[in-house]
Amino acid sequence: MDTMEVDTKNSYEKPELISEYTGYDYLYEMCKNVRNESHSGKGYINPITPRLQYIMNTLASQGVSYEFVPLDALNKNCEADGNKLANVIVRFNSWNENAYTTIFSAHHDIANPNSENCQDNTASVCNLIHLCTLLNKIPKEELNQNVVIAFTDCEEIGGRGMNKLIQEIQDEKYGTVSNMYALELTACGDEYWITGTDNESLMYTNLKNSIGDKVLETVRTPYNESVNAKRMGLPACCIGTLPLSEMEEVKSRGYCGTWGLCHSPSDTFERSANKEDMNNFVNTLFNLIKK
Repeated sequence: MDTMEVDTKNSYEKPELISEYTGYDYLYEMCKNVRNESHSGKGYINPITPRLQYIMNTLASQGVSYEFVPLDALNKNCEADGNKLANVIVRFNSWNENAYTTIFSAHHDIANPNSENCQDNTASVCNLIHLCTLLNKIPKEELNQNVVIAFTDCEEIGGRGMNKLIQEIQDEKYGTVSNMYALELTACGDEYWITGTDNESLMYTNLKNSIGDKVLETVRTPYNESVNAKRMGLPACCIGTLPLSEMEEVKSRGYCGTWGLCHSPSDTFERSANKEDMNNFVNTLFNLIKK
């Protein structure tokens, strides 16, 4: 794994009011105080892991309604084995009953219980919690599209939570889906990347218009859950951010140190989290919806 410079100036200051929390604040709490005991490969008797419980409690504390969606874990023969996984779905419906739907997803499961899992994928989960709180304050009349925010399970073992979401999309539960954005590696950086689509797609164009004069780099990444959706013919991609130096690494050799952090005990809040970058990223998603 490549070495990265640790930001020793990243000291956390907690807001006085919970209503002032941003994704950065949720990220600190999850990294420092919320740990799953194991990974999601086999599912759990109780699918509400500590991390999933935190997500639901936080949404409820902010007045955000959500749906709890359990799904069967599978054994090696792809048969239900009695254990469960679970997605949490938040929906914001447009005033227009014929509106298209944009889906944002981030997986809440982990591969390494001994890691804070800051970049993979706690930061993205926390950014979507922040986005939920912003959207919850918007009158329905101001939304010209439906928005679904999915906190998915078991990305680390084949994307089973995404597969459940795909099944629901195919059952027309969420209307006509025009864009699906899976979030990964969104704790820091102001260089935006996208993978799984071309520069002519609606997904690319909408995101590019939302970041203003910044460059949107099309890259290739390790596996992410948008791959499952694309295989089923859905308009899906994966997005995230990187510092400039690491974006240059990706462009020159197809890899960077941040990707090497995934699943590692080195994937910590202090190493990666940047409040300004995270807030800017959430604002970008908000602008994408409000455009």
